[in-house]
Amino acid sequence: MNTEHYDEPGQLLPFEGVHNLRDLGGYPARGGRQLRWGQLYRAGDLHCLSPRDKAALEKRNIKTIVDFRGAEEKKQAPDGRLATLVQTFALPIEAGSILDLCATETKVSGEALMTELYGRLVEIARPQYRQFFRILSDPGHIPLLFHCSAGKDRTGLAAAFILSALGVDRERIYQDYLLSAAYLKEMIRQWLAAKPHLEAVLSVRRGYLEAAFAKIDAAFGGINRYVQEELGANVAGMLEWYTEASP
Repeated sequence: MNTEHYDEPGQLLPFEGVHNLRDLGGYPARGGRQLRWGQLYRAGDLHCLSPRDKAALEKRNIKTIVDFRGAEEKKQAPDGRLATLVQTFALPIEAGSILDLCATETKVSGEALMTELYGRLVEIARPQYRQFFRILSDPGHIPLLFHCSAGKDRTGLAAAFILSALGVDRERIYQDYLLSAAYLKEMIRQWLAAKPHLEAVLSVRRGYLEAAFAKIDAAFGGINRYVQEELGANVAGMLEWYTEASP
């Protein structure tokens, strides 16, 4: 098991060609436990892996990759290969209207669109997230890395669902989600130079994740019921495999 870790949960890992790559380890979880380091990683796409990046991920013995990108995204930016990789799962959550917006110059209410999108994703992406939790229920897939294109929306929701299932405090979940704003700052600046009218769409805002949780509360009876009944989370198993006693 890879026990390498950093001082603070959510800390950005220093990679050259991978954006927003983090270890989910260190967060305080249910029952006085904490998430293990070196088990679960979240990231943007792996299209621009440098040789040093590749070696660093292989050192972490990444066995499984879960890719939430759609077919066109993967075609435009295929992931680099890792020698340690055993299996890749394609669980496409199509970005749909966001990609369409990025291809136009139309002025839109980006914040309203993103708020609506997050609320819709907890419903329409249940099959993909349910399969994701089925993968998480097999410890043979550890260490596992999950990602989309930037690692902020589809990946951000996936991370929020994992942390919720393991009993991480809601405020810490928001903080983890909002780290994408800092870690993608330069990338977002470059995007906005070409598409300034999409500032809200390309940004990371607490209200987006709040909208997802609000939808879950209203439609599914709360996050605990959602992750267990709608996504099929094996909470007892996940606590065994992905957490440990706090030091």
